[in-house]
Amino acid sequence: MSNPKVKVIQKADPSKQPKPHQKDSASTFSDDEIRARAYQIYESRDRNNNSPDEDWIQAETELMELVGGK
Repeated sequence: MSNPKVKVIQKADPSKQPKPHQKDSASTFSDDEIRARAYQIYESRDRNNNSPDEDWIQAETELMELVGGK
């Protein structure tokens, strides 16, 4: 007969847990929402001048302006 090994997992001490970081304004929106807007920006240029980083930043900026952030 085999003797299975049991792994004991202790619960972490809540006082030692990392504190959740505060969301910056851009994280008000999910990556999917930002990605969708960035793709719309890309398409609005007739898919020319591929600059995904600039599109992403523009998408974040536009979305934040929609909710009154800057």
